[in-house]
This record gives sequence, structure tokens and C-alpha cells, in this order.
Amino acid sequence: MRRCPGKNRILRAIWIWVVVVGCAGATVPAFATGGYDLLQKRLSASGRSSEAVRTLFSGTEPPRLKNVALYMRIRESKLNYHRFLEPDYLAMARRFLETHAEALHRAREVHQVDPTVVVAILLVETRLGTNTGSHPVVPSLAAFALMEQKTYRDRVWRMLSAKDRKRWGRKRFDDKLTARARWALQELDALARLAERGQKVSGLQGSFMGAVGWAQFMPTSMLRYGADGNGDGVVDLFAPEDAFMSIANYLRSHGWKDSAPLPHREKVLLRYNNSSPYARTVLEIARRLNRNP
Repeated sequence: MRRCPGKNRILRAIWIWVVVVGCAGATVPAFATGGYDLLQKRLSASGRSSEAVRTLFSGTEPPRLKNVALYMRIRESKLNYHRFLEPDYLAMARRFLETHAEALHRAREVHQVDPTVVVAILLVETRLGTNTGSHPVVPSLAAFALMEQKTYRDRVWRMLSAKDRKRWGRKRFDDKLTARARWALQELDALARLAERGQKVSGLQGSFMGAVGWAQFMPTSMLRYGADGNGDGVVDLFAPEDAFMSIANYLRSHGWKDSAPLPHREKVLLRYNNSSPYARTVLEIARRLNRNP
């Protein structure tokens, strides 16, 4: 266990971090005078209605460049998925299974997905809906979309530590974020499509990457796999019944079968979250939930 520094050192470190991130994450002058014009033009050119695009960016704060920097700092191998196998988490998941048994059973009847798998995903993604994220979705995705421009990549590069810069290297850093820019524009396009359907998208909050709701769906997944589980005619991923039905729909659509060999089920889960430790943890949680406590 690492020793904790003294209180003054902690406060000083926090202050330095706030100053550095605040300065590095400040917006470029364009955002003082209008801002998201380029992204709005790109979305309009892709066929989205002007009303949907305006709705998407209405009242939106500047792009969250610090979220891009966070993405470039995270190392998958350092994430602790094993904690979700601890007794307290498993007990919480079992209680959740009992509380929502009826809605989970409906999702199983429709999509033939074991409820323990749905609950295992929810446990890892959002601690069963209790931690869905507080990052504004549009500014988070917009920050990634702007990475096609070197000006913004330079800003994020300066936000990284020397260690992270060395780990990435500038070319690999640029290539990664240029690809992410294309991805993020597709996600913003999906949000605009949802707005065209009449779904509320402005003000959405989620993960630092823009994932939304209990299921932590990206907008493209919301558009394709979001399902109404409670029969109210609306897909709301913050409603448990809709989250259950949507997760089950996603898994079935990607080839999930409860009886399939373990490697096949792991492959399907990798489509949900491209992390082998994640997929293995979900499968192990489900296995333990299916046996007597």
C-alpha cells in the first residue's frame, strides 16, 4: 500500500492540477464567438436537419478537451475489474436480480438472454444504474470530433504528462485521435438523428466518452439497439426496464446465445466493450450469480 502524503502536499498537488488543466483545457478563441460552427456544418452536410443540429448544440458549453486527455492517459491493464467479484458487489447484484425479476424475465422472453448476464453488465458499467456519469455528452463528443484539427490535438498533447507523451509518441497520438474524431462525428450524427425522432438530447449526461444511461450506450447504439421495455412508447436508458431490454437486444443482435461456447460469448461481449478483462469479468459474475450464494 502506498503511503499518503501530508495534507499540505495533497492540497498543493490539487491546486497545481486545477491550474494546469484549467489553462490547458481553456477553449480556443473560436469558441468565444460562436464555436461549434464547423461541426454543425459537417452534420448538416450529412443530411441532418438544421433544427436537429441547432437543438443538439443549444446551450452547449465549450468542448471538454480534458476528457480527451483522460482517454489518452487511461491504460486498460490498470483498470480493476476484479473488485466486482467481491462478495458485497455480488450480494448487491443478487438483490437487484430479485427486485427486477419480472422486467428481466420479459427481456429474456423477447431476446433469449440470461438475466444474470444483463445484470453483470449493469454491475460493471454503472454499478446497477447508480453511477451513470455526470459529463455533458455533447461537449464530450464534440471534443473528440475536433481532434481532426491539429490545433486541438496540440492542446491535448500539452495536457499529457511527459510519461504519457513518451508512451504514445506524437505520430501514434495523432493517428489515434484522428481516428477518434471520425468516430465522434458519427456519434454526434446519431444524436442528431435521435433529436429528429423527437428524443431529448440536449443536456444529456454520461461518461467522459459520451456513453449514456444504465446501459452506457453510445448514441449509435441508442439509435440501433435502444428498446422500449416498459411499453410507454419512449426509449429511456435511465429507466431500468428499457435498459434491460436494450442490453438484451444488443447482445442478441450480435449473436449472443446462452448455450454458446465460452469463447463465442466472450466475443459478443467484446462488441459491447472491447476489453478482454471486462468480458471475462462479466461472464464470471454471471456464472457466480447462477449458482447458489
